[in-house]
Amino acid sequence: MRVLILCLLVLGGPATAQQAFSKSMAECAGLMAFGADNVSDPDAVRIFTHGHDAYVGAARAQAAGEGRSDVDHYVDQAKLNKQQEWEDGGVMIVFSEEFGDWIDYCRAFAEAQGIELNPFE
Repeated sequence: MRVLILCLLVLGGPATAQQAFSKSMAECAGLMAFGADNVSDPDAVRIFTHGHDAYVGAARAQAAGEGRSDVDHYVDQAKLNKQQEWEDGGVMIVFSEEFGDWIDYCRAFAEAQGIELNPFE
């Protein structure tokens, strides 16, 4: 249910304007970058780093398809803004329900968009 609510908030629902897929992808890349910077397990770092790279590539392709004029700047700015929001919450936020919900959302979004997040598969 939490993932559904997040999808409605991020992708648009009755009470919100729809956000471009490229921005959602870039924001998931920011989450992955934050995760990679704040976990110590090497396998987790690898997963987050791979997820970041996959989401950045997908966000750039999506932004170009949406007709964005400065794709790299657009994606990088959206990613860095979201990464900063997570950093502002402090390192312990990786243990929060909110962080877990966003990880679930980004995984589900990646699956729906054909973005491979797991470097071990």
